[in-house]
Amino acid sequence: MWADSSSWIFNLKVYKKMTMNQIIADFREEILDNHKVFMIEFFLHTIPLERRKPTRYLSMAFISDYLANLFPSKEEDVNSFGKQLQLKSTATYMSNELLENSIKFHDSKLNYPVKFGICLLEQNLVFVASNCVNEKTLSKFYDFINELTNSDIDELYFRQIEKGAEEKSEESQLGFLSMINDYNAKLGWKIETVRKDPEIIILTTMVQITL
Repeated sequence: MWADSSSWIFNLKVYKKMTMNQIIADFREEILDNHKVFMIEFFLHTIPLERRKPTRYLSMAFISDYLANLFPSKEEDVNSFGKQLQLKSTATYMSNELLENSIKFHDSKLNYPVKFGICLLEQNLVFVASNCVNEKTLSKFYDFINELTNSDIDELYFRQIEKGAEEKSEESQLGFLSMINDYNAKLGWKIETVRKDPEIIILTTMVQITL
C-alpha cells in the first residue's frame, strides 16, 4: 500500500527539521491540478470559535449533497439508491475527518485559509484538505508518518484506539487509520513552504477512494 516507503521515510528522517517541498506516499499533483470539482476556502479568523463546528457540519452536508447530485439514483435501478447513500456516508465521514484535522491543527497566528476540495478521476473520488502548520505540529506529523510506515497497520490501528482514549486524543490520528482500514483509501501528503517571511508551511492531505 505504501509504495517505495523506504525511500521517502529516509528523506523524512534526514530533512525533518528543514522547510522544503515534499511529496509523501500517494499524493498525485496531477489530480489536484486537472481534476478538481470544487475547492472551498475557510478564513478561520473571521469565524468565531463557537461557530466553527456548526460551519464544519454545514460544509459536510453541502459536500455530501453535492456529490449525490453528481451521482443521482435511478428509479429503474434499485441498487443505485443504496450506492448513493453509501456515497453520501463516505463523503460525510471523509469531509468531517479532514476538516476537523485541518481546523484543529491550523496555525491560527497566520491569516491563511483552510482549504477543502473534491476531485474526480475515472473511478476515483479524491478528497483534499490543506492548512498551514507550525513546526511543532509538523514534527508530530512526521513522527506519525514514520510510525505508520514502520508498523503493521492493524496493530497500529488498535494501538491508536487505546491512545485515543487518553487525554491527548487529538494526537491519535485514528481517522487516517480508519480511512485505510475501513475504506481501503490511499493517503498522501504534500508539504510546501509558500512564503518565507513570515514563514507559511502548508500541509495538504489527499485521500483517494475507488467508487
